[in-house]
Amino acid sequence: METIVLSEDQLINALCVYHARQINVMPENVEIELCFDDDEGYSADAYYNNRQDTYRVANMLSAIRAYLQEETNVDPYAASIRLEIDDEEGMIAVIE
Repeated sequence: METIVLSEDQLINALCVYHARQINVMPENVEIELCFDDDEGYSADAYYNNRQDTYRVANMLSAIRAYLQEETNVDPYAASIRLEIDDEEGMIAVIE
């Protein structure tokens, strides 16, 4: 399988759709902030209606797998996914 790189915008979109489905709202009403901390690692904060939910890596990977299943022809459960910080692109997901 070829390597696929999801941009920061694609990650945000994947998380917006995933979170919106979890709380039964429209994705455009959800805001996502991607985070990285040396101690805590990767995470994302989802905001809707003055409420904040935090996604850790496992939940972020679930959102990415759902995105892959819907938007690509990649088997999301056979793919290896890793999050990285790119100096120019920001947070990205590398799928192999």
